[in-house]
Amino acid sequence: MRVSMPTIFHGIQNHLGALAEELQRLNASLASGRKYHSITDNPVEVGAMLGLGTEAGQVLQYQRNLATAQDWLRLTETALQNINELVRRAMTLANQMATGTYTAAQRAAAAREVKELLDEVMQVGNTRYNGQYLLSGYRVHTAPFAPGAWELAAPVLHLTPGSSGSVTPGGTYTGSEPVSYVVEIVTGGPAGVATCRVSTDGGQTWSGEVVTGAAVPLGPDGVTADFFGTWQAGDRFSISVRQPIEYQGDDHPLELGIGRQSRLQVSEVGRAAVGGDGGPRDLFRILGRLLGGLQANDVGEIGASLEELRTYQNHLDSRLAALGAGLNRVEVKNQVYDSLLSRLQSALSATGDTDVVAAVNALKAAETAYQAALLSATKVMSLSLLEFM
Repeated sequence: MRVSMPTIFHGIQNHLGALAEELQRLNASLASGRKYHSITDNPVEVGAMLGLGTEAGQVLQYQRNLATAQDWLRLTETALQNINELVRRAMTLANQMATGTYTAAQRAAAAREVKELLDEVMQVGNTRYNGQYLLSGYRVHTAPFAPGAWELAAPVLHLTPGSSGSVTPGGTYTGSEPVSYVVEIVTGGPAGVATCRVSTDGGQTWSGEVVTGAAVPLGPDGVTADFFGTWQAGDRFSISVRQPIEYQGDDHPLELGIGRQSRLQVSEVGRAAVGGDGGPRDLFRILGRLLGGLQANDVGEIGASLEELRTYQNHLDSRLAALGAGLNRVEVKNQVYDSLLSRLQSALSATGDTDVVAAVNALKAAETAYQAALLSATKVMSLSLLEFM
């Protein structure tokens, strides 16, 4: 069979090109430390590496989510622990002032401290992390707690046996500080006949006597009282004016993905953890009640507030326990992902990293083959018809 010279030359050229391409591939592998540079180098192993790389990327993202979750949980835990300390101080004051050995002046001083505690609870509740409020749920750019409009609390009545008196507060408060009006009946009789006097310092000083009836002013700041029924001398009641702290966030705690179909709650809803809704576990309402009791020099109200604080503290302890459990889960997950990532990186390295010794040997062999092919091609391609004449 005759083989034409163009066919021979074309075959030599293709063979030299293939050898040069292999040399280039081996040089690139040694220079980069990577065995493969395109999927055509080894479709099976490169496909496996792509899968391992995708899984490693997911693990890294979960670890970033865990780092964020850990920050949120720790800061939220710190905020609630600080609130817990404020609650303990309020309980200490309430426990002291609920005894009969303290004076109205001492309870008034304690009321000022409780007012400061209430303000501090709101400030701690509005703690932010990276410009986002911790206790606002999804409304991370809205402060969870803010003062509302002044409101009149329900009257706290202390009636003597046989009295049928009742009262309804009214009017609009125009003052700027919380106050408790203590009203004492001086002369008994039906509303419109009985007389009363008013104190705004827990009974230390009193106003002059006025006749009970409809819309009786209790002071210069717009609060009035409507008297009903028959009163007896010595009957007392108090009406506290409070500025409630209201919750501004929503009721959805933040969650982060920490695994496939696995999510972790990283925040607390301020309404549930602290209050702001006027419910039985509203710390602001409880502290407001304690403040009113202290201002009114009402031992019964102070004692009732103390019991509510104890109940709230148990509730807050359970919230802190849940945050601790979340932090433990983050730690466990981090350990799992550290181990998994290490195995994935080892598998990627074993599959895709260049074996330097094997690559150097292959490069030497390829260089030898290329040089031999060049020498052979030089001899063959230099032949002409004159060589055989």
